[in-house]
Amino acid sequence: MTGPAQDSLQDLAAAYALGALSADETRRFEAFLATSPETQREVEEYREVAALLALGGPEGQTGGGSLPGGLRDRVLARVGDQQTRPLAAARATAARPSSAVWVALAASLLLAAGLGAGLVSSRGRLAAVETELAARNTTLDQTGRRLAEREATLNSILEPGVELYQLTSNGDPEPGIQLFWNRQRNQAIVHGFRLKPVPTGKAYQLWFIKDGAPVPSITFKPEPDGHAKVEHVPVPEGGKLSAAAITVEPEAGSAQPTSPIVMVGALKRS
Repeated sequence: MTGPAQDSLQDLAAAYALGALSADETRRFEAFLATSPETQREVEEYREVAALLALGGPEGQTGGGSLPGGLRDRVLARVGDQQTRPLAAARATAARPSSAVWVALAASLLLAAGLGAGLVSSRGRLAAVETELAARNTTLDQTGRRLAEREATLNSILEPGVELYQLTSNGDPEPGIQLFWNRQRNQAIVHGFRLKPVPTGKAYQLWFIKDGAPVPSITFKPEPDGHAKVEHVPVPEGGKLSAAAITVEPEAGSAQPTSPIVMVGALKRS
């Protein structure tokens, strides 16, 4: 039978297994440990429990929470051993939590850690899916708007009374401007293709040649792919329109051309 002093030392088994004793307590406990096979077994059990607790780290560090190297079988065997110990042994250790309690606590913590890591991972995946769906919805919305704009433009081009005129550069069929003139509405759609970039602070400007003189119209810049589109362009009324031309002017436009004509096309008189 163990005495009070031995029981007091045996109570330090868990702290010793976890490395929580002071140097003096460690020396006294190890001297006692060498004489107590029962305490040696407890220290080994507590160390296995500590190893079990260490498995409750972040997901992915321990292979998804599985117990390595048969540790699970050993821990369960310890639990069975605790459950079948003689009543006298149980009484001798009644003042201390049994290793079965520690194993149950470790298993609970491991389960909680696994569930928590799984929940965090699931939330992360859900957030990623929601972000991807939002991006796809944005792309679909943008595509839908572009298709609607193209359909509206196509409908405008196909209206009765719309005539197509080409503005080209001298001696070079590229780049070019398509001018869709709706005579009933007296409006035009300007569609540019393969247009060259313009310098900073500059833009292309459309001119209508009316009664032999240039009439200033809209300014525009091409997209990086060389395309440009301007709708609802007013066409000058009165007088005789003979041509349309393009020059490069300041972004705000000019009252009179300040640079050579880069594209020009004849307009059929009504």
